Amino acid sequence: MYWRISAAFLILLAMVGVAYIYITARSSSAYFEQVNQTLNRNTAGDIAAHSSLFVNGKMNDTAIAETFHNIMVINPSLEVYLIDKQGKILDYYAPEKKIVLQKIGLGPVNEFIKAGGKQFIKGDDPRHSGIKKVFSVAPVFSNGILNGYIYVVLAGEQYDSAINFLRSNYMLALGSKAMTATFVFALIIGLVMIRIITKNLRNAIEVMQKFRQGDLNARIQVQSTGDIKELASIFNEMADILTQNIEKLKEVEILRRELIANISHDLRTPISIIHGYVETLQMKNSSLPAEDRGRYLETIHTSTQKLEKLVNELFELSKLEANQVKPVKEPFFVSELVNDISNKYHLAAKEKGIVLRTELFKETQPVFADLSLIERVVQNLIDNALKFTPPGGSILIQTNKGRKGMEVIVRDTGRGIAEGEQEFVFERYYKGNNANKHQINTGLGLAIAKKILDLHDASLVLQSQLNKGSVFAFELPFSQ
Repeated sequence: MYWRISAAFLILLAMVGVAYIYITARSSSAYFEQVNQTLNRNTAGDIAAHSSLFVNGKMNDTAIAETFHNIMVINPSLEVYLIDKQGKILDYYAPEKKIVLQKIGLGPVNEFIKAGGKQFIKGDDPRHSGIKKVFSVAPVFSNGILNGYIYVVLAGEQYDSAINFLRSNYMLALGSKAMTATFVFALIIGLVMIRIITKNLRNAIEVMQKFRQGDLNARIQVQSTGDIKELASIFNEMADILTQNIEKLKEVEILRRELIANISHDLRTPISIIHGYVETLQMKNSSLPAEDRGRYLETIHTSTQKLEKLVNELFELSKLEANQVKPVKEPFFVSELVNDISNKYHLAAKEKGIVLRTELFKETQPVFADLSLIERVVQNLIDNALKFTPPGGSILIQTNKGRKGMEVIVRDTGRGIAEGEQEFVFERYYKGNNANKHQINTGLGLAIAKKILDLHDASLVLQSQLNKGSVFAFELPFSQ
């Protein structure tokens, strides 16, 4: 890239050099013409003052011939024309005696006379149609009457030939010296600057290649400012995002494998139990006592319940994680909802020897949430408390007014959760070390509750001490 940019720079530099010489030559030519006109602006006036070109309004051929002869001797490069008041060429002196125009425009003539020759003005060249030349002009009077003009082209063909020859030599000398000096100086400076610029670019490309080859920690370090710095910042940000996404994908892949392993294990257990007892019933159907038959069927029924619960909760959690569940929010009184749910659990708590109590706040303002999803959250929290609270323990369900809404709190006097396990309890399929292996426990209840509250922009807070119980709480916003 460095050499490609350098080659392009050299070509551009050459083009600039040629343009520089061309512009300089044109400017010099215009300057020389202006100087020539300024120095010789009185030439036509001097000719008119020292010649009697008209006598009584008629051309004085003798004086005209003498005047033209003197001009030829003194300055053969001048072209002198005698024109009438309308611009028609009456007579002239020019090398090789050839003219193209028979009449010249009087606009530049009048403008020159009006300005006294102090402005740079070009007029018609009678020997070349469409070409403008510097000139000098003066009116010719006879007996006080204007009879015509002396029109002198200061840059005639001989002048043009000489000036073109000198211009070629001048351009050659100027071009060889100025272009060489400019080219060398600009080349050195340009190559150094290109080297500095492409150095950062090369560093960026090397880092990108390392990243592409698997070095995820490769980052572009650029000290300069400008576009390269912005490019480096954008790449580094993209690299950080890609690295984070790769790490997340790795974590998701690990969780997926663990989930498949856990699901396979838990599905295999009830299926194996069901399969074993069904085979026993088939093989010993005629000789199996009624008591054993009933016990076997109860075991099959329990296993199918566990299997059904696991499949349902897996399906529910999958929909939540895939954002397929959209909460349909409505205003309702959360204390009434908690009271209805707790009434359904009184019998189950009594059968386990657990005291289930409620302390409900008298609400005056409803909350705004999805009623069915919040009901699922409260049920999961109560189910979790019943699983881990031993007989003789108690569960307290409270509703309190919070800072921005209503709080729902579920307290139990169960085994509690060790401090090292508390950060994992909301992960799916986590059962904890104190889980009762004989209960229908999928390890998905708290994960589902947390996902539902995430949809409501609410947090599920845990406070727990080992062997002293646990407290789960969340807050729902008031309806506006």
